[in-house]
Amino acid sequence: MRILSSGVYAACCCAVGVLWSCSDSSSNGISGSDINISSSITNVPESSSGTSSIASSEKSAGSRNSSSSTRPHRSSSSSPEQGKSSGVQVNSSSSEESFVYTSPANFADTVNGVVFNMVYVTGGSYTRGCDNCAEQDKIYESPSHKVTVDEYFIANTEVTIAQWNAVMGGKKSAWESDKAPKIGVSWFDANNYACKLGQKTGRQYRLLTDAEWEFAARGGKDGITDNFKFSGSNNVDDVAWYSENSGGKSHDVATKKPNKLGLYDMSGNSWEWVYDWLVGYTSGDKVNPVQLTGSGNKTRRGGSYGEPAEFARVSRRAIRSRDGAADMGFRIGMSTKLPPGMVSPCEAANPSAAVCQGDKNRDCRLITATDEAWISDDYTVIINEDGIAAVSGFPNVSGQWYTLNNRSFNVVTKNGTKTYAYYVFSEDELTMISDDGIPYRLYRRAASEAKSKVSIPTVSNPKTLAQLIAAVEPERIVSDEQLAHPDTSVRDPRIATASGYTWFFDGRCCGGNHKYRFHLDKNGDAEFVVMDYDDTHHENILAKGRWFTVGNIGLHIVLNGKYFNYLYTSGERTMSYSEYMPAGPIFCHISFQSYERGDFRIFNKTLFDDKIKRPRGFNGEKPVYEAGDYQWGS
Repeated sequence: MRILSSGVYAACCCAVGVLWSCSDSSSNGISGSDINISSSITNVPESSSGTSSIASSEKSAGSRNSSSSTRPHRSSSSSPEQGKSSGVQVNSSSSEESFVYTSPANFADTVNGVVFNMVYVTGGSYTRGCDNCAEQDKIYESPSHKVTVDEYFIANTEVTIAQWNAVMGGKKSAWESDKAPKIGVSWFDANNYACKLGQKTGRQYRLLTDAEWEFAARGGKDGITDNFKFSGSNNVDDVAWYSENSGGKSHDVATKKPNKLGLYDMSGNSWEWVYDWLVGYTSGDKVNPVQLTGSGNKTRRGGSYGEPAEFARVSRRAIRSRDGAADMGFRIGMSTKLPPGMVSPCEAANPSAAVCQGDKNRDCRLITATDEAWISDDYTVIINEDGIAAVSGFPNVSGQWYTLNNRSFNVVTKNGTKTYAYYVFSEDELTMISDDGIPYRLYRRAASEAKSKVSIPTVSNPKTLAQLIAAVEPERIVSDEQLAHPDTSVRDPRIATASGYTWFFDGRCCGGNHKYRFHLDKNGDAEFVVMDYDDTHHENILAKGRWFTVGNIGLHIVLNGKYFNYLYTSGERTMSYSEYMPAGPIFCHISFQSYERGDFRIFNKTLFDDKIKRPRGFNGEKPVYEAGDYQWGS
């Protein structure tokens, strides 16, 4: 198998997952004087004699294009700490005291008349995390541990609407303020912005790592001894816009006090994306750590105007699908080189799905080279070009494999066929979910990195691919015509809910704070609803309309000629794992294109009682997410 070229994903635009275009824009007519953020920071031109060597940066790299057999494996090794002397004064204050921060190399870039102030952060060590936080927060904040980071630059505020428009094009709406944070941004959008800004300035702009973000939020090496709960103060009202003082909306940046580095709004106003996947901490010292793999969700930091004060703590981490949320913003960083393992923002914004030559019933994007495997913390998948595959699990699954319609990965075992719905994010990232509800977020890595070992068996008397396909049930085979013009009257009876029942998922099983109902009426009406546990009544319809299925693997909901798209499997859980995952019929889906692309949910067949009916605070008949085009392909 050889990869020939790359396809590009469009980024979609909020809830918790389970278990686990880059063209230059011209001036938009906004003058720099209209949006130059008032700040105590003294900007030093890049050409000044006091400028650090880090201010001169390489341009962002483009996306990769390589075959699986020659692709370099990404390492999580760290580079040594570097130091810098100081030279330029910056005045900042907190509620407790005034402090003079001395910086060698603050600088400002200007794009289309809009100023971007960047603050130098000298490297240093600190204790990341929180051991005495609330019990529900410890899953992502403990154990605390020593982290060392190298020098880098950070924007003094989150990206504003004016800064966004200067780079991406467009104009603000009549009700928007130029100085307000740009929100409603996906992780892909944030990387795309950093990519374009880097192309315009020649610098290595990027998202911050989780470790860099917290170090800066604590005030850098001169602020960490204060041990403030919030960024710059122990009094949240001094430094943050949050649910109790914001009036339910974002505010102009830099209208609260900064921390010792002169950074504003690292507590409150808008959530901020960082690069890392959200995975629980481990003990042990770390140098320039970057979490390169995870279970489907990235990390957000800092709280927002709509969240309580506790969410604005400097150590607080929260989960978020890469497709973002209404209050998601971001802050840019810059360095001469990327942290270990991080890909360029241009590539992160547009993950490339391998396109290759091969049989349509053996999707060659899945094939692993002799020294590779698809790997997660718990599972390993090896897919050989010769048609044999092995999947670790309880028990392991192995045998001959085939694919149907680039959606269904099937392993023919001695006991029957095991089916997985799958979605290819990129040449290095794959989502799968089995017919018995086991979810997989897999990354192409060196086989030696696998924790869960699995080996390829010897298959006696193997069948040809044609023989395997000839044995497939007719309802699972879909023609090219059906993919192009689906029959919207077809509904898989396995997932149509019986009278008095619905499909329900309780996210508390997996550290989440939402519950979901996916109702698929046998007469064709569908409704997908998310519900909160708390008393805020943030319950919303995610999708609504008429439903149909394609090839017993594609679930589509039609609303006014537009589509909400999902992959699904259906099966039986043979034993109860907890109150949240009881034995019985299950319906599993992977979202794609309309809501939390690539995330999984595992629904149980549940009585349609008062606890899971349309909840109080329901938002009416209009779904939260707009339906898109009919999709079949990744």
